[in-house]
Amino acid sequence: MNRLLAACPVLLLIAAAGSGLPILPGKWQTIVTLTDLKMPGAPPGLGAAIRARPTKITACLTPAQAANGPRAVLQGSKGKCRYTRFDVAGGRFNAVMQCAFGSGTMTTTSTGSYTATTMDVVGSATMKTPSGITTTKSRLVGRRIGPC
Repeated sequence: MNRLLAACPVLLLIAAAGSGLPILPGKWQTIVTLTDLKMPGAPPGLGAAIRARPTKITACLTPAQAANGPRAVLQGSKGKCRYTRFDVAGGRFNAVMQCAFGSGTMTTTSTGSYTATTMDVVGSATMKTPSGITTTKSRLVGRRIGPC
């Protein structure tokens, strides 16, 4: 679950490429560092252990995916997710996506800066389930490393 929550800002940004963000299609490499984790019932030290191991994600953004933009995430959620805010201007963005699942809800927030070949994102996610509320904060630094 921690990898999914940490990757939420990545998914939000990559999916948003076609919606006003001039991000080039190609192979992107991102390093996601979990900076905070609060999870009910988590073993002591879990947050520190996760923070000590940043996650490297390599993904290929095709021209077709870039053209489809955030609709791809929403379509993949089968109606369970929607954007409540998506602002892009002057190399900066601010987005909030909310999802409702059978066992709970999740809200992801991403803010940051971008160029056609780089991104720097601070994100947070809050997941509410019957077992409690899990929150994460993360930082993502990414760059385009070449063609797919």
